[in-house]
Amino acid sequence: MANFFGGFIKRIEKPQDTHPPSVVQDFSQCENEYVTYCIEQEKTISKLESGLHTNDDPGEIAKKALAAACTFYEADWAGVIEIDLELNIWATGWWYNIDPTVKELEKLQEFENLMVMPSIVDAIKKQKPIIFSDVEEINKTSPKEYQVYKRLEVHSVMAVPFGPKPMGFLVVRNLKKYNYRTSTLNILAYVLHRAIAQKNTMERVRMALTPDEIKTDDDVIINFFGGMEITTSAGVWKDQDFNSPKSSRAVAYIMLNRKTAHSALAIADALYPEDGSDIDIINKNIRGYIYRFRKSFEPICRNKLIEYTPNGYRLSPSANVMSDLQKFEKLWKQVQQDIVVIINFDEIIVILQNLCYNEYALKRSTTFTYLFVSKHQSQLNCRTEPSINYSKRITDFFSADFSEN
Repeated sequence: MANFFGGFIKRIEKPQDTHPPSVVQDFSQCENEYVTYCIEQEKTISKLESGLHTNDDPGEIAKKALAAACTFYEADWAGVIEIDLELNIWATGWWYNIDPTVKELEKLQEFENLMVMPSIVDAIKKQKPIIFSDVEEINKTSPKEYQVYKRLEVHSVMAVPFGPKPMGFLVVRNLKKYNYRTSTLNILAYVLHRAIAQKNTMERVRMALTPDEIKTDDDVIINFFGGMEITTSAGVWKDQDFNSPKSSRAVAYIMLNRKTAHSALAIADALYPEDGSDIDIINKNIRGYIYRFRKSFEPICRNKLIEYTPNGYRLSPSANVMSDLQKFEKLWKQVQQDIVVIINFDEIIVILQNLCYNEYALKRSTTFTYLFVSKHQSQLNCRTEPSINYSKRITDFFSADFSEN
């Protein structure tokens, strides 16, 4: 954690705020305030550095940095919001409330609509701070954004951008001190951005396991059998660790139908008929599902695997995607054409027995299994190892599926 603060000295020595010119004989009120500000800034950063000097837990680092922001600006809440300009959404990451009884963000939605927040979009594009000493000032110019602030009980707000990867803001709400001085918040934003990077690195190490088939950063292996897994040059993403079924279904749908782009409405019609027909709700939900997957997947992928185009969501054409389902499709076509296939049966049985429970792959692979066993029963039973009846092993394993066909 100590190296987090290595770059702070220059920031502190060269203040980022513009302050009134010096007066030899007298200090104006602004100059007195600025001196006080600098002294408090030095004390705040020194105290934070001392408390985190031996701490390597990104979550704990973030919590203490956010608490320091609240104390310094006398704010009631501080938090990290991350921005996705492509999906037009923003979401809250780490946050801190001065009221210890507040354990969750009741009035914040999991994903907020960025299209009604023009000040955020403008600020992130221009890499400038957001400062509203009174949100009433935007009521007339941006009424939808004003309504979001009112819902979140924001009376005043200051936010400074950070980035890239991720890109977002450090925000303090309802601050009572130093409303126009952002340098301390910039320093704390740097701490938080480094904590996010450290967290992603730890995730990348945890997920690191790369097979021989991965040769470049563009190579991606997607396995649908045995539970969805996606492998890149940096590691392995597993659906079982993701724990977001609706997001997983949307991602699987796009990957299994990767030749075209899919609109939010088409994805919702195929997967979530219960979501109704309200276009705005559908668009918001699908954006949220894709964003959630991106956040989970980004530690092991430099580029977006699923991208948004004017025609909808699609698998990135720059990715060199290989999948176990492709192998299945090839074998399925050979079986349908009654082609004699020379196959490593031990390998195919492992694949079959690792049949995933994704509903789209399930139907297709069960049909293939039935055809495969029917066409190659003699080969399966005439293995060199007479004690292993491969046909019976497969048939027994999939007996429930056969009974439904």
